[in-house]
Amino acid sequence: MTMTCGSVVVFCLLLFVAVTRGAEDGMVRVDGTRFVVGQGDSKRAVYLSGFNAYWLMMVASEPARRGKVTAAFRQAAAHGLNLARTWAFSDGGDRPLQSSPGVYDEAMFQGLDFVIAEAKRHGIYLLLCLTNNFDDFGGKRQYVQWANAASGAGNLTSADDFFNSTITKDYYKNHVKRVVTRVNMVTGVPYKDDATIFGWELMNEPRCYADPTGAMVQAWVEEMAPYVKSIDGGQHLVTAGLEGFYGDGAHESKELNPWGIYYGTNYVATHSAPGIDFATIHLYPDVWLWGSTAARQAEFFRNWTAAHVRDTEIHLRKPLLVTEYGKFLWEDDDEAAANGTQRRDYFLGMVLDAIYASASEGGPLVGGAFWQLLIDDDGMDGLRDGYEIIFPEDARAAGIISNHSRQLAELDGKFDDGVRRRRRRSSPRKIGSTSGGSWDGGSDIHPHVQRLPTRFVSLFKDISSLFGTV
Repeated sequence: MTMTCGSVVVFCLLLFVAVTRGAEDGMVRVDGTRFVVGQGDSKRAVYLSGFNAYWLMMVASEPARRGKVTAAFRQAAAHGLNLARTWAFSDGGDRPLQSSPGVYDEAMFQGLDFVIAEAKRHGIYLLLCLTNNFDDFGGKRQYVQWANAASGAGNLTSADDFFNSTITKDYYKNHVKRVVTRVNMVTGVPYKDDATIFGWELMNEPRCYADPTGAMVQAWVEEMAPYVKSIDGGQHLVTAGLEGFYGDGAHESKELNPWGIYYGTNYVATHSAPGIDFATIHLYPDVWLWGSTAARQAEFFRNWTAAHVRDTEIHLRKPLLVTEYGKFLWEDDDEAAANGTQRRDYFLGMVLDAIYASASEGGPLVGGAFWQLLIDDDGMDGLRDGYEIIFPEDARAAGIISNHSRQLAELDGKFDDGVRRRRRRSSPRKIGSTSGGSWDGGSDIHPHVQRLPTRFVSLFKDISSLFGTV
């Protein structure tokens, strides 16, 4: 899609309004399947065109590198993006926010202060994640190691013990309290009172193979979501951080999961827990269905999206966000890189079309955030993971994202308490039932699966270990 001069002017005006409004409208709330701000006649709907940049706090912790964070927000705002999802944790390791339970690095915290201040200045909301399911930046395994060291008994034998250990739960609650009540050294505003913060995410991609039914994660979320609300004063939204995997509960469609197996979470039940305000899913068909055909991956995408939109509208009656989506770029040579970029851009278009189709017709899917935004700077090369989008280098992707932002901006503010256009509802198609179009640019299976990014290696290990028991 190309933009005419007139549409560019309109988009710039919409962008100016969005940036100048920003947090001045107050905290984002939920009204049915919509995010809203304002009260009474001034109430308006909020639609989210976003990005992931987990690295913001880490980079901003070094004052000499803060210009990179500013550049990221400036480029994001210029492309109409209004949501950034990022980490408000770094547990142990070389660059910790929390070096040990209750011990925090002030420079890292001041980096997060700067991130929040810059997000506000650029009219961008922040979804702040509080810990990780995976080992990157510490996560639940680090909490378990801390607990074992504290007790001296070493009786926690799995990272999944994080979800039911009294010690680890206390450590996590202490972290929540420390972050949520932090007073920003740049703005002077406590985090819990800052409308720039869209919401709190309990964990990045929680999974639990110690209890594939999802009961352990369910109990943890039911404890932690109300706790976060109690510390925050109920001002901000809270979500669990799920990828969307179905479980063993009612209204769960396990057959739609990658490989049809359990991942230790329940989509419907967990998003129904007290204190959870909105639902999330992630989209990585090429990695989740590693080794499968392009047609099956495309069919999975359609089924996955349709099922979650349906289940969210029927069973949850809450908003839904795709808080991560991306497609890995294979770059063996120039031709492979060009083909990979074409496939990636086609995938972006499919995801964003699905979001707009739902948002424009009154459905619950009202936004998303791609993984991940980087800037064109030599000092950022170490953060490349094959999913990065660098706007000055990716003109086609930048155009697709900007056009989507413009479309959502044109919807922004449309809210009707009484009448919603109804969408045709149908049962989702099952994986593999039909062909999937030009998902892969003509190639069914990419030959270089050994180069899959390390952040997903655990998925394949878990799948192989589960095949013998499922």
